Amino acid sequence: NDLSGPIPTELGGLTSLKSALRVAENNLTGSIPTELGNLKNLEWLFVNGNDLSGPIPTQLGNLKNLKKLDVSFNKLTGNIPTQLRVLKNL
Repeated sequence: NDLSGPIPTELGGLTSLKSALRVAENNLTGSIPTELGNLKNLEWLFVNGNDLSGPIPTQLGNLKNLKKLDVSFNKLTGNIPTQLRVLKNL
């Protein structure tokens, strides 16, 4: 892929998305949208290998079915939110 710009907040409206959202290894910028926390059925989220910045949104703690999360190789700041640390499947 060769996606650039911010991750569209509208992706948070894909609430029936179950398995994976993969936008890794692109040229995405900006922050991880808090709206991705609406994807409550999501099992895998890959946003690694971009140019994302800012904190990891606490709203990702709403993803109770999340098994894999990769945010590596970005310019994220801050700590891993407590909300993510308590996800049982992650």
